[in-house]
Amino acid sequence: MNHQYLSFEKINNLACWWLENSKSRNVEIAALEPLIWKSGDYNIIDVVRIFKEKGFSVSMTSNGAYLKKYAQLLKNAELDLLRVSWHSMDEDIYSKVTGGGKLHKLLDGLAEASSCNLNISINRVLMKGYTDDLAQQIEYVDKYKLRLKLLDLYWTADSAIDYLHYYISPQDVLNKYISNQEIILLEDENFKHGRERIRYSTENGGIIEYKLQSTVNRPPICESCFQKENCLEGFGDYLRIFPNGEASLCYLRNDLGTNFFKADNISIETDFMNSTLSEHIDTIPLRIVLEGRCNFNCGFPNSTSSWCLKQGRGFIFPTRKLVLKNVS
Repeated sequence: MNHQYLSFEKINNLACWWLENSKSRNVEIAALEPLIWKSGDYNIIDVVRIFKEKGFSVSMTSNGAYLKKYAQLLKNAELDLLRVSWHSMDEDIYSKVTGGGKLHKLLDGLAEASSCNLNISINRVLMKGYTDDLAQQIEYVDKYKLRLKLLDLYWTADSAIDYLHYYISPQDVLNKYISNQEIILLEDENFKHGRERIRYSTENGGIIEYKLQSTVNRPPICESCFQKENCLEGFGDYLRIFPNGEASLCYLRNDLGTNFFKADNISIETDFMNSTLSEHIDTIPLRIVLEGRCNFNCGFPNSTSSWCLKQGRGFIFPTRKLVLKNVS
């Protein structure tokens, strides 16, 4: 497979174009792992600076494997929020879920990020049968006054069988903590975009939250979609830019995307710009997948199946079989 990534020139041109054409000033640098991105002599810190210098609010999602190295640099670059994916408190389960990740590296990175006051939020994908350690994670969030977002397991065609086995709703997982008054319901006064959220506070001010499936935005284009029963986000929640230069307003339907670049310059199909993007461009965040490789391949603990939504786009992942010794 060819290594796909957005060049520094493309990213800079995209930042300038978005500044000129959209009223939205929110940029999310998304997985695949952004901390391994490089373009010539540029690294991820240069990308953060591009957008910050233009007045954007910049967040990033990382698996945290290289966070210890980059935490202070991200703080110096004025990253607004780092979302860290942390799916288990158990070393063995964490390794199986991530496809070989080392939990101690993540914990070392979180400690470094806390020491330099980097703004951190934790993401966790929930799986039935693997939530007993959530109490420990809530204690961690409470101690450091962090935010923990509990994520629904996303359905994909390749992981449909495992999805049925492992899916559990965030509300079902949290019920015992609610009944024991370990977490208290809050009003979501800061809701701005996408699905509405249910938020709870821990005793010392940590936040536990999840998104409501019932509030998915489904515009007319979704009515006839063959994937609508499996879709958690609807259409037009983000403008996603991928390492191969494609753009999409839907996370499930690759066929609804378009090429966004010609060489390093912005070059959008007229129909996509006028009839599709124009309806959303002033309100949605820009979500950029810079890097077409990942050092993790997240999936189900006892399966070679991956849940990653970036599968099927020609990107490069480790092989899950290498860490699942009990799976044939």
